[in-house]
Amino acid sequence: MDNEVKNILYITTRLPWPLIGGDRLHIYHYLKELKNKGHKITLVTLISEDDDLNGALEHNEFYTKLIPVKFNKKFAYLNAIKAVFNDKPFIVEYFYNKNMQKVIDEEIKTGVYDIAIGYIIRSFPYLKKHKNIKKIIHLCDAISMMYERRIQEKSNLFDKLKIFIEYLKVKNYEKESCKYSDKQVLISDTDKKYLSRFADTKNCKIIGLATDTEYYKPIDFSKKNNICFVGSMQYIPNSEAAIYFATKVFPLIKKEIPDAKFKIIGANPRKDLFEAVKDIDGVEVTGKVEDVKEYMKDCKVSVCPVKIAGGIQNKILEAMSMGIPVVTTIEGAEGIDTSEDILYVANSEEEYAKKAILLMQNDNLQKEIGYKSREFILANFSWEKVGNDWNKLIKEVYE
Repeated sequence: MDNEVKNILYITTRLPWPLIGGDRLHIYHYLKELKNKGHKITLVTLISEDDDLNGALEHNEFYTKLIPVKFNKKFAYLNAIKAVFNDKPFIVEYFYNKNMQKVIDEEIKTGVYDIAIGYIIRSFPYLKKHKNIKKIIHLCDAISMMYERRIQEKSNLFDKLKIFIEYLKVKNYEKESCKYSDKQVLISDTDKKYLSRFADTKNCKIIGLATDTEYYKPIDFSKKNNICFVGSMQYIPNSEAAIYFATKVFPLIKKEIPDAKFKIIGANPRKDLFEAVKDIDGVEVTGKVEDVKEYMKDCKVSVCPVKIAGGIQNKILEAMSMGIPVVTTIEGAEGIDTSEDILYVANSEEEYAKKAILLMQNDNLQKEIGYKSREFILANFSWEKVGNDWNKLIKEVYE
């Protein structure tokens, strides 16, 4: 097309507004970058009663046209039961909506679109049958890798079996996504290497994440001995990570730093999280907050104790952008190619506590790590770079 401008049909099962949570932030920012480059973007998205459609309609900087499709969670659960009897993953059936399919079919039938982009494997069923349009599936993470790790973490045989069945279905869907789309996108080499064990990844590109460096600006270093962990606490790996840190690591820190506090910041905390931490002195579960940054700025250290992870952890990028030192697990550090003098990695509860204590008790070290972290993010994780990478990929589809 003239001037390389494309008409893009973008499909997601979650409205990227408000800007809370990693997936919403990612979609918003790279669509905004693509629109700024002149591309015309029609955004088709499921919306639930929890979503802020009015807010999205007021902020059209990341789309040209918005087509919302109503999403009923109760009906979705009933629909997901079908996954018991077919080869589709539960997470795919749950988000499959016939009205959404009808809208997408009608939009593609118009012939005005040059390319369709679907966000993660939940979007794949909507696009699979359409052979007359270029397709990119933004797989983002190798979700099967996360399921494999969950299997290893579980001790209950019935839990292992349930996860294993879903793992096989997800794995097959990722393989199908690579087979029936022109390009695929993952956010790290770790994910691509895993996927290449069973899928054809020759058309798979790596486009990393980024963070809003203007919003997550450096802060004055906190004088309070606070630690934070940020993420959606409805998401099981995050909830389990918060429980692990609160029950196994935080007590070791409290022995050395009695006034230490651990802030678990994130929407929709699960009941098992509240139950696990209710009697632990110094632990605060905030639930949903208006401005995460306001809670983070009072913390000397940010932790990311996830054991089941894929891709790049946005929560780490945000803390580093603010100049807050981060301690994480090996899994949490995946995809962030930095050295030990910037991002601290721990392999045990004792090592986790030791490194957090070291940072909390040494102001000079905290400031040094914070400064280096910010510089690293500016050099490697800007949304402008991500937008340029997406623009380049869209051009490659037509080569």
